[in-house]
Amino acid sequence: MRGLGIPMVRDRVAQQAAKVVLEPIFEADFRPSSYGYRPQRSATEALERVRRGFIRGYAWVVEFDIRSYFDSIDHERMLRLVEQRLSGRRVVKLVRQWLRAGVLEGRQTRETVTGTLQGGVISPLLANIYLLDLTDAGQRGCGRVGALRGRLGGAGPQPAEAEAAVEAMRSILTELGLELHADKTREVDLREDREGFDFLGCHFQARVSGRLLERGIRRYYLHRCPSQRSMKRLRQRVHDLIGRDRNGVKDVRVLIRDINPVLIGWGNYFRTGNAASKFISIDRYVSDSATSLPRERQGRSLRPAQARQWTADWFHEQGRHRLRGTICYPEVGNMPRRSSVSRVRENRTHGLKGGWGTTSVRGQCAPDY
Repeated sequence: MRGLGIPMVRDRVAQQAAKVVLEPIFEADFRPSSYGYRPQRSATEALERVRRGFIRGYAWVVEFDIRSYFDSIDHERMLRLVEQRLSGRRVVKLVRQWLRAGVLEGRQTRETVTGTLQGGVISPLLANIYLLDLTDAGQRGCGRVGALRGRLGGAGPQPAEAEAAVEAMRSILTELGLELHADKTREVDLREDREGFDFLGCHFQARVSGRLLERGIRRYYLHRCPSQRSMKRLRQRVHDLIGRDRNGVKDVRVLIRDINPVLIGWGNYFRTGNAASKFISIDRYVSDSATSLPRERQGRSLRPAQARQWTADWFHEQGRHRLRGTICYPEVGNMPRRSSVSRVRENRTHGLKGGWGTTSVRGQCAPDY
């Protein structure tokens, strides 16, 4: 596998200029069902398309991944696809030079006969161009094609159609010189909460509506929440930012300044789904992690009154961003808006100074952490 390649600055500038010219031309050919690496499109829109498809009755999902896609792109086929839409030979020649530029490994240059560097500015656009035949065929005969972002998901109402979609995709990929990843290809039955699947960091699973069930109506909706992998990665990130190696930090606001951007970015991505319980879980984990640090630092000298004051609400007052209460469904808020970082209270002492002792806040004696 080739891995990640980083072009030189001069090539990156040239690729960006070429992308500005080429992208509008090929955007006219891309299918509306394609979301990956495209302007004015986001992963949130792709996730919403999957949810709306379930409402329309598409309960079978075909999830598959292309093995080593960026490393397997055939140069000649790629150039033919570019030539079909461009009359300028100089631009085609420039694309050919980028594809065949080779890779510098140590002091040796290795020639590349297939693939495009994943670190190139123009590589995502070329990747979408190469899959035009696949998305066209998927739109015509393989049910509805879901989101394209390195992985494709198609949904069909019957298991037989799901199996036919897999075989059709496998045949098309073979013609393109590509291969399905067997371990990441499966058919998922979403009916009546039977199975679920992970996609773009989210876990999808059909859940019955509790409010309708109370009225005797059993109706399922596609539930979307952060996947277990996404939750684990965030907890690990929080652990790295509030861990024993940060035991020397004497002011809680230093930790809050570091952790808030992580919480805000993660929360803005997942806030358009059914993530309320997950957000509460992360808030609790962050508070417990932050509380454990001063406990370990003070040890036996910790007074009971101090420990009781280190609550989730107290950390929020110090400026920590709280995920709870930030859910915003696309139908209500259209798209997630940028959330501002919680500010330190104005009546607090300015600057990041102070110790692990106590300071006066609203006439009360509260610890700095």
